[in-house]
Parts: sequence; C-alpha cells; structure tokens
Amino acid sequence: MELNTDQTRAARHEGSHLLVLAGAGTGKTRTIVARAAHLIGEGVDPRRILALTFTRKAAGELIGRLKSQVGPAAETIRAGTFHAFSLHTMRHFPKAFGLDQMTILDRDDQLELIGMVRAGVLGKGEKGFPKRERIAELISYARNTNIGFDEYLKKLDEYRAGEIEKLKKVFLNYESRKRLRNYVDYDDLLWLFARTLHNERMDDVRRMIAGQYDHVLVDEMQDTNPIQWLILDGLRDDAKLFCVGDDAQSIYAFRGADFENVHSFRERVQGGQILPLHTNYRSTQPILDLANWLLAQSPLKYDKHLESVRGSGKKPKMIEFDNAAEEAAWIVQDVIERQETGTKLKDMMILVRAAWMTRELEAALIENNIDYIFVGGTKLMQTAHVKDLLAILRAVISPRDELAWSRYLRFFDGIGDVTANRIIDKLSVLKSPGDALGKLPEILSETIGKNDSAATILKGLDQVSSGPKTPEEAVTRAVEFLHPIQKKRYPNWPKRARDYELLITLARRHKSLESFLETYTLDPVAATFDTKPEDKDVLTLITVHSAKGTESKIAYVIKVQPGIYPYNRALADIKEIEEERRILYVAMTRAMDELILTRVDERSGMPVFFGSSSGRFPEGGTSDFLADLPDELVERDIQAFRPSPFEDLGPIKPRFRPTDN
Repeated sequence: MELNTDQTRAARHEGSHLLVLAGAGTGKTRTIVARAAHLIGEGVDPRRILALTFTRKAAGELIGRLKSQVGPAAETIRAGTFHAFSLHTMRHFPKAFGLDQMTILDRDDQLELIGMVRAGVLGKGEKGFPKRERIAELISYARNTNIGFDEYLKKLDEYRAGEIEKLKKVFLNYESRKRLRNYVDYDDLLWLFARTLHNERMDDVRRMIAGQYDHVLVDEMQDTNPIQWLILDGLRDDAKLFCVGDDAQSIYAFRGADFENVHSFRERVQGGQILPLHTNYRSTQPILDLANWLLAQSPLKYDKHLESVRGSGKKPKMIEFDNAAEEAAWIVQDVIERQETGTKLKDMMILVRAAWMTRELEAALIENNIDYIFVGGTKLMQTAHVKDLLAILRAVISPRDELAWSRYLRFFDGIGDVTANRIIDKLSVLKSPGDALGKLPEILSETIGKNDSAATILKGLDQVSSGPKTPEEAVTRAVEFLHPIQKKRYPNWPKRARDYELLITLARRHKSLESFLETYTLDPVAATFDTKPEDKDVLTLITVHSAKGTESKIAYVIKVQPGIYPYNRALADIKEIEEERRILYVAMTRAMDELILTRVDERSGMPVFFGSSSGRFPEGGTSDFLADLPDELVERDIQAFRPSPFEDLGPIKPRFRPTDN
C-alpha cells in the first residue's frame, strides 16, 4: 500500500493514543487500513483489534481493503458500528447487562410507543404540547449527550413547568413500557453499554470486555457523541486508541456529536498525540483554495490548509439567480449540455442543505426526463410495506413485541386498536414464541371468534414459522403470504414489490432471523442510494449530511446564500454558526474537478437576510459565509433578470417601499 510520509508516520505510530487529524480527501480510510495492516504485520493478534465505524458499509469497506493487504486474517478483526459492537457484547454477556431477551426498536416503533404513552398522559390531548416526534428528539439528545432528561428540559428554556412535568411523565412511562416489553431503542444500546463500563461495582465486567482488545481503531471520530466517548474512555486503560477524524467535518451536533472530542483531544486524553494529514487526493487546488479560505474566516483555530496532489484546475463558479425556478432551470440545462458532450450523469452530484429545498429542482429534472436518485430521504426499512413485512417476522420471534403484533393484527378486517390490545395483553404473559403460537387459536376464538380473519392470521404466522428456519426462507414465506394483502393496500404495489426481492437477498447473508432484523434496524438500507445498480447512469441529488464520504467529478452546491448557509435558526449561537460553516465546507470538498455554487436572491419570498446588520449576531458570527469572498477565488456569473433598455416604453412606476402608505 502506497502511503505518503504523514500517513506512514500515523500507520507506524509506536506511542500511546493517537488522533490522526485527517482533512477532507486526505486518505482517511487508507490510513486506518494501513494501521491495522501494520499491527498485524508486527504480530498483533487481529482478534485483539477492534475497529469502530459509523455505518455497516464503512466497516465492510475497511475489512475488504484490509483483506487485500493481509489476507483472511482481516476477517477475524471485530469491526462494526458503535451500536453493533455494543449489541454484540451485550448479547455475549446478557446477565451482566440484564438483557436476557430484547427486541430492538427502530425509529418508527419508538414513535409509536411514545405516541401510546403520550396519549395516556394527556388523555384527550392538549394543544401546543410537543408531538411524539419532538419528544423522541428530546429523549434521544438527552441520552446521547449524557444529560438527565429533566435537566435537559430545563436547559432548553422553552417549556413551562407544567409541560416539563408532563414530559417527564411521558419519558418515565416510555422507559417503564420498554422494560415491561423487553424493548431497547437505538440510543439505549450505547447508554446501557457505557453505563456498565463506568459502573464501579461492575468493574470486573469492564475489565473482561476491555481486556479482549489491545488496539481500538475509530473512524470518523468527529461524529462521536458524549456516550460514544464514554465507551472509548472505558476501553482505553487496556487498549491504545487510534482515532481518525476531522474537526472541520463535525456536522452532527443535532444528533449530539461533540465537536470537542476531536478539537480538544489532547486535553481529554492524557499523553494523546495528534498527527495532521494535509495532502488531498480528491480535489484540484482551486477547489481547496476556496475551502481553505472558508475555514480561515472562522474564529476557531482549525489549523488546516489542504494541498492537492492533482495540481491546478478550473476555478469554482459562483452563479446568482433571481429565484429558485431560474436556478433549477439553469442547473438542469447545464446538466443536459454536459451530458450531450459526453459527461455521464453519475459523474455529477447536486448537494442541498435540506431535503425540502429540492422541490423546484426535482420538478425540472422530471420535466426534462433526467434520471436521478435522491439520497437523504426515506430509508427502505422505514417504508410502510417493509414495516408490514418486519411486523410478521418479529411477531413470530416474540410474544411480547406489542408493536409488531399490533401492526400485524390490524391488517385484518374487524381488528382495531382495542381488539388488538386485548389479544396482545393475553399474549404478553406467555414466555416463548412456541407458547404464543400454540395459544393464539384459543385467544383469537375468545376475542374475535372463528372467522376468516382469525384463520388468515393463523395461516400467516404458521407459514412463516414452519418449514426451513433460514432467514431467507422465513422472509420469502412472509412475502408470499403478504403479497395478496399488500396488493390491495398499496396503489403503487408493483414498485414496492421490488423492494421485497432486495430483502430476500439481504436475508441470505444472515444465519438467524434475529441477526437479520437487528442488523437492518441498527443501520437501515437507503431506499434508493444503497440499492441502485452500480452500472446505472443516474444523477445524484443528495443532502449534505448524507454526503459524508462521497465525491463527484462535478458538484453543484445550491442555495449558498444567507438564511441557508448559515441557516437562519443558527444565527443566535456562535457554535451553531460554526457548525453551519463546517456543513458548507463538507459540501465544497465533495467536488473533484468542478465546483459550482449557486445563490438565489429570494428577498421577495424566503426570509433570508441580505445586508443584515452584523450587530445582531454573536461575536465572530455572520449571516453570509461568502459575503467577503475574494474575486480571485471564484469565477462569478449573474444569471438574474436584466431587462432590455427599451422593453417597456410606458410610464416609469416608482419602486415600492415598505414605509409607503
């Protein structure tokens, strides 16, 4: 593996804990793979190396690349996401964590359960009380930042005392309901694991877990939250940390990611060292010059100046428009012209700050018959028809999984919430799946009688649970049973049915149904991006938060204007403004050969703040990241409306002023 001088120093580091401060496009994955290969080459047992990533895909890529370096030994490294590692460990020591049986809740399940307890607390409801989605966000953020729920509510300063008490009751009832049903949500996995590692009375468990590893490799360190840091902190007495990250790409504070885990590494890790990587292999230098300038305007000290091995290239373009419709039309026309001169659609990417900003652009793409995918929307595992399939699979596994049973039972005529709950209450006292399936005919007879619905309910469960026990067979049988039901429920069924073919393929990779369900609950497959054929020529439309780790020869970053970069709601807090700067930095550094920035003067429509007084922002803050952009860094073009001097020969109409009566 060819490495530059800094990458070699990092891979062969002999000291204690190390943070590799890897700028965008500087070979982060290559460096972490080289580190693992070096350790194995030096005689470290690969089973004593732990590699933690943020996606299943990243873990698979790491092991695949390492396998080409060291052979089959790479497959004995424990590699996976923080959540998968925590779950794997707790599965191996269930009594230590008090989790003999559990069902992992995905986001939709969590919302449904919170909705149930919220309704119980409020009764007939209360106007203005936070919706279940907002409550889920509050619970998740408090968990991931290691703050007590009531303490976090008080810090927010947006809820009255009475609302706080009711929110606390919803939280406590939610926690109680989870424990009753053996549910564990996504955030519980990390919290329960970290709590055990830092419980002095269970230090023997921590030593047993930490003692399995000599080296912990951490990818995307800038995305770690306080709970993930506590996990690393619980392992580092016995193992050396090798963390790779970039403080300039820390853009997930809304999920609880702690910028300081990277920015203050030396202060947090006694004896820790930092090694920067500045050589960029992705972009041409003019693109990097713009990205370097953006960071240099920050009051924070990033100490980062990327240098390209690819040398010079085209200057980034800055194009201004009067409105979003003109912006969309220009981008689509530019894409068409490039396509006509031989550029592939798959070599172009359009980056947006948020999904709601794509309306005009998607309409223009569709109108011009341009094939595209949108990344950053609904995950495959969160679509309704797939949730239906997962419900019957989960019901077969656990009699206590009230969410799965409720969804499955309500497929059928004559069964609503009340009847489903009566059936679930009778099932929940049974201990095993066998007991539940054996008793179900009697329970159904008592609640809904012997009718077609009861017969079909039993048929579906029997069809899935009987016969060969491979996950592929179980999923296939569930698909065959659901097909006639789903065909009537969903008007666009042929398109949805193709997703089931993918699920059967995914199930083939797993040894147990439980493993299949847990894997894709923890790391859902994207509905379009992860499943598109590699050889298909399509344009990628993507949110910046989904674009980490991606690159494109030609990148359009749209709406780089006040109110969007930075977002209006971030303007009161310098930390949030700086995260917005990093979001734009990530967007810019996806470009390899060409970077096109577009701006829209939406003063007549969107509430953006061109020309706002700097006095309304915190010290060091700004309403426009590109307000002072030097002309030499970009090629400017104004596509805004410019009338012909003799277009209208009528009387001049005075311009409107807000103060006019």
